[in-house]
Amino acid sequence: MTEQNIDFDKNAPIAGSEYDEMARLVLPGYEAMHKMTLACLKAKLRDKANLLIVGAGTGMELVQFAKGNSKWQVLGVDPSENMLAVAKNKIQQHGLSEQIELFQGYTNDLPESTIYDAATSILVMHFIPDNGKKLSFLKSIAQRIKASGVFILVDVFGEKGTDDFQEMIAFVKEFWKENKISEAKKVEILETMDKAVYPIPENRVLELLKEAGFGQVIRFYTGLWVGGWMAVKN
Repeated sequence: MTEQNIDFDKNAPIAGSEYDEMARLVLPGYEAMHKMTLACLKAKLRDKANLLIVGAGTGMELVQFAKGNSKWQVLGVDPSENMLAVAKNKIQQHGLSEQIELFQGYTNDLPESTIYDAATSILVMHFIPDNGKKLSFLKSIAQRIKASGVFILVDVFGEKGTDDFQEMIAFVKEFWKENKISEAKKVEILETMDKAVYPIPENRVLELLKEAGFGQVIRFYTGLWVGGWMAVKN
């Protein structure tokens, strides 16, 4: 969760302590998506590599990626103190404190002198409006990845107001019903989507990645309205 319009400390739609459990219920393929992301990283990276996790949140990917390769060094960046507190506890429980470092703040706050072999942004950029801020966000990540480095982006995608997006919402509602999400929670999530989430269609995702300096884009994951793309820094 980074550079977003929602303050995940003061008015989080889901409390940090509840985020992992709720994300599994609300987001199609949440756990599988993380496993697929790890598979992509392992296929592209050497045994020794340093990873930048933008919007580290409660630390699910931090722990999963560090356990995926004990020689990787991982930095998790997030502005939310509450989220990082959950992540820190998780890291300590798994005995990964020497492998994972946490940084409270934004990507732009990181020193430009440190360049990473790979970076991920999972369920982050859809909180950023497409008014130049999405592109700035991607560029700030690109500046911190080496040439030929790997970037993985996962976001809710689609164009609000279109028939296709409305139909996808209908699919998602049925998915939530299967997961026993309450009607009140459904309304709350959709209100957050309407007011504070800024999905864009895939062609715009690809356009922004290209403008930010990425190429060789592959969509490796689709879970209803959540998409995952792997790109390479030019």
